[in-house]
Formats: sequence, C-alpha cells, structure tokens
Amino acid sequence: MEADIAGFIMVGLVTAFVAGQIFRTLRTYSVQKTLREAITRGVTITPEMLVEAERSAEPGANDLRIGMVLIALALAIVCLGLIEGSTEAAGIALFPLFVGIALLLRLRLQGRQGDA
Repeated sequence: MEADIAGFIMVGLVTAFVAGQIFRTLRTYSVQKTLREAITRGVTITPEMLVEAERSAEPGANDLRIGMVLIALALAIVCLGLIEGSTEAAGIALFPLFVGIALLLRLRLQGRQGDA
C-alpha cells in the first residue's frame, strides 16, 4: 500500500514539473509570436517593450487566490469527514488549512511592509 502512495506522489511530482515547463515554454512562444507579428506589421519595438514582454508575474501574486482555495479545500475535507463520520478527515484537512492561512498571512505582511 505504501509503495502505491509513493508511486502516485512521484508520478504527481513529475507531472507537475513537466506541466510547469510546458506552460513556461508556451508562454515564451506566445510572447515571441506576438513580437514577431508586431514587427511584421511595422510597429516599432522599444527596449522597454521587450523588457515588459519578458517580465513574469511577481512572486506571490496569486497568494490570495491560492490561500482561499486551500482553505476551501480544508473545509470541504472536514465536511466530507462529518458526512462519513470519519475523525481522520480533520487531521488531513489541517495541512491545506495551515498552508492557506500561511499564504494569506504572507500576503497581509507584504501589504504592511509596502505601507511602511
């Protein structure tokens, strides 16, 4: 049983890594295609435009959304445990709950540092 879980975790991690690389490649391809089309249409490309096109999102830009989804996932796990009468669900739900709270707390602390 534990070997199956380890196998699923490995497959999940490899899949997530490959998907991340594919999405990064698609984004770069899309930016380059847009720049090529702009050049063929005669639009003047400035260095500032190139820097802006290659700029990625700020780290933590999606913390609010991800944190809310993780908290909702934790609540869903708890509700499922209550429906099925399982006490293990509350323990399982703690992981996404704490990660979601940490993301929201990080976002709030960043906001306070920006105000100071």
